[in-house]
Amino acid sequence: MRDKVEAIQVKCPLCDHTEIVYIPKEEIPRCPECDVEMMICELLDEGKSY
Repeated sequence: MRDKVEAIQVKCPLCDHTEIVYIPKEEIPRCPECDVEMMICELLDEGKSY
């Protein structure tokens, strides 16, 4: 298990609302619009170049 704080992108399965949270510091939130638990969309632990 990872000991350091990791940034992840979470997404609502119904309305596609996205947020970035830091685990394990924060819990996975509920969607502010649909009130359903959001799902992990992407781990943001690597740099990206566009």
